[in-house]
Amino acid sequence: MVFKIKTSKRTMQCFDEIAASENLQPFILSKLAISLSLKSNKPLEESDFKTDTMGLELNRQTITAEYDTLYKSLIELYEGHHINDDDYFQKYLKSHLDRGARMLYSEYKYSKDFILALISEKKGI
Repeated sequence: MVFKIKTSKRTMQCFDEIAASENLQPFILSKLAISLSLKSNKPLEESDFKTDTMGLELNRQTITAEYDTLYKSLIELYEGHHINDDDYFQKYLKSHLDRGARMLYSEYKYSKDFILALISEKKGI
């Protein structure tokens, strides 16, 4: 079982900029990013699985904590099939994290109130 992943370099840059402005740590940003990706209801594309590993090293416990089973179940529901544990964390969770980081960064850059946009009923988490 794998306990660490490395985000893409772009994810690290997005998180660094948001963290500097909003004072949110990577463990919070990673949860928000995954939530946005899952909420989008857009299927993962092949390019989502082909991101680099030049970013932040994050521990599984830091990302999912006691809700690891919930995250895995949500991703399996999203994908529509059972996912083995290694693929879940290394492939699917990382893909949702990297894709969600881009979505989160877009909200950060183009929303008047970043936090309010995240909790908004229509498009927030």
